[in-house]
Amino acid sequence: MILWGRASSANVQKVLWAMAELGLPFEHRIVGGKYGGLDGPDFARLTPVRRVPVLQDGDLSLWESHAILRHLARREGKLGRADGVVDMWMEFGSTTLQPPFIAVFWQQVRMLPADRDERVMATNLGALKSALAMLEAGLADGRAYIGGAEFSVADIALGSLFYRILDLFPDILSSTPHVADWQARIAARPGYQTYIATSYDELKVTS
Repeated sequence: MILWGRASSANVQKVLWAMAELGLPFEHRIVGGKYGGLDGPDFARLTPVRRVPVLQDGDLSLWESHAILRHLARREGKLGRADGVVDMWMEFGSTTLQPPFIAVFWQQVRMLPADRDERVMATNLGALKSALAMLEAGLADGRAYIGGAEFSVADIALGSLFYRILDLFPDILSSTPHVADWQARIAARPGYQTYIATSYDELKVTS
C-alpha cells in the first residue's frame, strides 16, 4: 500500500494511526502543503479533488480519510469494521466536531493575530464546545470507547483532533469528564503518540 499526504495533516494522521493499529506495512509519499506535489501527474491520476490523504491499495485508490478508515477496517476485519454505531460517530466527527475545530485551528494557527476575526472565533469555539457536550452525553454510559467496549476507527476519526484541541485550549474538557477520561485512554496508545501527539509548527503562520 502507498499512502500519499503530509504527516502534519490531521486527516493524514488518522490514516497513519489506523495503519499503526493494524500493523500494516506501507510506503509513505509526502505531498501537500509546503511539500507540493498535488498537481504532479502521479498524484493527479489518483483523485479528482487534489487533496490528501490518498491510499493506494493495489489497483484501488481511495480518498477521503473516513472512507479510507472504513476500507482498512473492512479489509482487516478489525476496528469496528461493520458496526453502525461506529459509523454513526464517524459521521458525527465529519459533520459536527471537525468543522468548528478546523475553523478555530485556522484562526489560531493559520492566521496572523491582526487577521483573525473574533466573531468567527467565538462562534466556532462555541460550536466546538457544543459538539464536546454531545460526545460527553454519548460516553456517559461508561463505555470505554466511542463505539462501545472496543477501540475502533471511530476513536481514531474523532481522537485524532484532540492533541491539537487540548494544545490550543488546555482546559476545554474541564466540564466533560467522560470525554477527558476517553481522551486520556486513547492518548496512551502508541499510534496516537507516534502520529497524533506531534508538532504542527510547520503549519503556523508567522509572517
